[in-house]
Amino acid sequence: MIGRGEFAARWIVLGVVLSVTLSSAAPVSSAATLEAQVRQLEDQDAIRKILVDYGIHLDAQDYAAYAALFAKDGVWTGGYGTAKGPAAIQAMLEKAMGKPAPGFINKSKSHLMTTMVVTVTGDTATARSRFLVLTADEANKPVPSRAGRYLDQFVREVSGWKIKSRKTEGVIPYAE
Repeated sequence: MIGRGEFAARWIVLGVVLSVTLSSAAPVSSAATLEAQVRQLEDQDAIRKILVDYGIHLDAQDYAAYAALFAKDGVWTGGYGTAKGPAAIQAMLEKAMGKPAPGFINKSKSHLMTTMVVTVTGDTATARSRFLVLTADEANKPVPSRAGRYLDQFVREVSGWKIKSRKTEGVIPYAE
């Protein structure tokens, strides 16, 4: 059993150790650290917006806006094959799905983009996400028609974030 004096001495030593440790530690956050954290969050938000816009443009059959989401040397790989660059990506979609009729308004299909995980490292980033496509049935009710995942690489260009590469993997229905 320790006496009162020894107990008090231990508390004093602990206080000195803590004050020296805390005073010599680096600040918890600096302006530079906060600025970097804000930029990281803004970059992640911009990339998530691209992921959502991808589905919106695809559903609207706005293949030019869709292709503009890709970097100048961006690559799309999926069930329709592989295309490199916005012009080739747009041409691939028009060939596979046809050009939209003038005044087209989508009333039969919707892409839902989910579980977006974005990792930014400077001027590059990776993202993985999932999609679910709903289509209208005979009674004009929404039914799931396919689901899958996207594996993306992004690059920051002068105009902002762009898709450097996108790999589409169908899950339901599964295709080799």
